[in-house]
Amino acid sequence: MSGSKNTRRSDGAKAIDSNATCPDTAALMAAIANSEKNVVAKISTLEAKVETKCQALNELIDSLCSNVSDQIDEVRTELFAKIDALATTCTDHHSRLTSLEEDANTYSDRAVDLEKQVHDLKEIESALSDNTEDLEGRQRRCNIRIFGVREHFETGTHPVNSVAQLLKEVLALDTAPTLDRAHRSLQPIPARDQRPRPLIVKFHYVQEKEEVNSPLTHDGVKILIFPDLPSAVAKRRGAFKEVKDLLRGCRGVRFRMLYPAKLRISSPLGEEIFTNPTAAKDYVKNRILAVTLFPINSLAKEADYSAFQFRLEHSSFTYLGIQITDTYQDLFK
Repeated sequence: MSGSKNTRRSDGAKAIDSNATCPDTAALMAAIANSEKNVVAKISTLEAKVETKCQALNELIDSLCSNVSDQIDEVRTELFAKIDALATTCTDHHSRLTSLEEDANTYSDRAVDLEKQVHDLKEIESALSDNTEDLEGRQRRCNIRIFGVREHFETGTHPVNSVAQLLKEVLALDTAPTLDRAHRSLQPIPARDQRPRPLIVKFHYVQEKEEVNSPLTHDGVKILIFPDLPSAVAKRRGAFKEVKDLLRGCRGVRFRMLYPAKLRISSPLGEEIFTNPTAAKDYVKNRILAVTLFPINSLAKEADYSAFQFRLEHSSFTYLGIQITDTYQDLFK
């Protein structure tokens, strides 16, 4: 910068010297030289200001870089500390999960063993329950329940003697049966207008008990006699009540209950034994009651059926949705 300034000054001086003879030129050159000095001075001032600003900017940049570096170091330190804590926590969780998996496998094996033990215990309990029920049934096989006998008829005498005499009269026996016990069921004494409590009677000989039939009449009152069954057996037998009600209206069909709770049905279709009330009900509805067959003769086929709710179709006709035929052969196949 200083060299260029000196060169410009020398050149200006030469121009002034060469044109010193011209007053206007000299004044112009002097003005130019003065302007040049002013411009140079301003440039120098601007250069100083720029240098000052650049120095301040550099210092600010250095300060910012230092602050950012310090903050980055702090953040890195904090992040590393948190990462170390998370790593420690993950390691602890991993060890705990591993322990839980081992415990779960252990408990799973124990659960399988317990399920097997429970299954075995259920089988044992079922067998014991069946044996208990069978023993209770055998203990009661000489027992009967008598319904319909008025209250207090045994008053004044021993119940065993009163019931023995009652059975002798209603059964028309030569001698009174031998009874071990006789008493009313353990229920509150009913009012006069209520049904009397049943009598529970234990025979000494099962043969005499088998000779007792129902229904019978005593003093003009109908009495019913039923076997004294265990409560579980009676409940299972009671589930067949609806099926037995359906069978009572079927002609040519016989049924009876077998011990402990089996329903035997004898019909032209054959003999079936059911232990499930639902299966027995389906069989009665779908096989026995679904189609009612009976023969018709030639006079019946020649009659005028226009006023009846059925139509004649050759050797069979339909009445109220029921197929009726006069063909007997292989009816139930």
